[in-house]
Amino acid sequence: MATVPSPVSFDEYMNTSYSPDCEYIDGVVIERNVGQGEHSYAQGKIYRKLDEFCETKRLVVLPEQRTRVAPARIRIPDISVVRKLERVTTRPPLLCVEVFSPEDRWSRLTLCIGDYQEMGVPCVWVVDPFQRRAWIFETDKPPEEVLDGKLRAAELGVEINLTDVLPPLTDLETE
Repeated sequence: MATVPSPVSFDEYMNTSYSPDCEYIDGVVIERNVGQGEHSYAQGKIYRKLDEFCETKRLVVLPEQRTRVAPARIRIPDISVVRKLERVTTRPPLLCVEVFSPEDRWSRLTLCIGDYQEMGVPCVWVVDPFQRRAWIFETDKPPEEVLDGKLRAAELGVEINLTDVLPPLTDLETE
């Protein structure tokens, strides 16, 4: 028989450290998939490319930053780009990036993307390093699979080659 998670107050969530950090959705603490191997590689590469681009624009690139997408919801994008550093992001990031893990499901990612867009995030990237695919979700446009090899965020004026952030096509060591 499945157990029902106990509700947690927002203040309790905000004053508790989780390792790895968890999301908070309408009173429930939700565990996230932690990236390994291909996920971590792609996340690191995307972070470095965005950080290099944003440094001259005085923008801040954050890995796994708590983002308050609604009064009772905290999401933790793998990477976000913001104008100003906050302890918990409350202003819509200019870009949120989600990197697929093998355990991720589109149903969960769709909810995250919806929360980001409701908050006012103009662009969300979803990168799947396992299938070597990516999608761009922009406000008022249908989702677009990256078929030309370019991750773009019009709001930022950034373009990154997908192949520059994907792990090499070699066998991953599993031990």
